[in-house]
Amino acid sequence: MKNIKLIFLILAVLVAVFIGAWVVQDNPFETSIILLGFPLAELPVGLWVLVFFISGLIAGACLSYPAIFNLQRRSRRNIKRLRKLDAELIKARNDSTV
Repeated sequence: MKNIKLIFLILAVLVAVFIGAWVVQDNPFETSIILLGFPLAELPVGLWVLVFFISGLIAGACLSYPAIFNLQRRSRRNIKRLRKLDAELIKARNDSTV
């Protein structure tokens, strides 16, 4: 199973690199972006698109981590509560049959 995941990960990275190279090749016009009043380096438009897309992916992942950790914590707490209730149910069934 790990090998299949690794193959899919490598395949996804290769497809992403191919699409990124394609975008940069199709948008070769160089431009400079002004960020907060400061001009940044002159790069092809396609490269700027990729830079902002990747930075958006990273920002989205970073902003979603607190919610993910909260859901994982709640899930673990609910699993513990469910196990405790199952144990109480088994105990109650055993007490009622005796």
